[in-house]
Amino acid sequence: MYYLELIQRFWDFNQKNQIGATGISMYLFLLKTGYDNNRYDFHISDVAMSKTLGLTRKTIKSTKEKLAKFGLIEFKSQNGIPGYYRLMLNYPLQIAEPIKVAQSNIEKNAVFPRTQNVEILTSIQQLVPKVDHKKIPSYEEFIEYAETLETYDTELELRVKEKYEDWLRKGWRNNSNRPLTNWKSSIKSILPYMKNRDHEHQLSVSVIPSIERPKI
Repeated sequence: MYYLELIQRFWDFNQKNQIGATGISMYLFLLKTGYDNNRYDFHISDVAMSKTLGLTRKTIKSTKEKLAKFGLIEFKSQNGIPGYYRLMLNYPLQIAEPIKVAQSNIEKNAVFPRTQNVEILTSIQQLVPKVDHKKIPSYEEFIEYAETLETYDTELELRVKEKYEDWLRKGWRNNSNRPLTNWKSSIKSILPYMKNRDHEHQLSVSVIPSIERPKI
């Protein structure tokens, strides 16, 4: 998860749009929750947020609606179960007009359609200069191809998604800043390394050699 990048982006956004102390506190809390779960979407109750942030339930409700109007989050509320939240990645750094959250305009139960976990905000492409967007696959095409590879595993879905986002942010270039002229070949080459990444630096008791005490 791009935790530090999202913090910096949020800070830049707040310099141009006055979110307010309560909104900043709630967004950073949601961002930290997402980081702890290694996901951009998760469930958490208003009660839990109220206790952690020291805010009333009414303030929690109006603040999350404000964050949603800014385009920073999506949420879905349902009585009796923790609310669903999704952190947005490609929100504009400056809104066209100041957002005024009037009490009369706030719906009693604000509900947003739940997006798929694998949704990638491909409009980031519009921010990348001098890139032939026709050569950049959609995330659906990207993940569908990855799933056909022998080394692919369903547990790698998040890492494949992060790699797609990373290349997209760099203007469809790799870590060496070279254009991805054959992205299928590139993802095929790095997939085995993704699979082994979780196992790197891990020690198993079974592989630690036994050390015999020297005989005196």
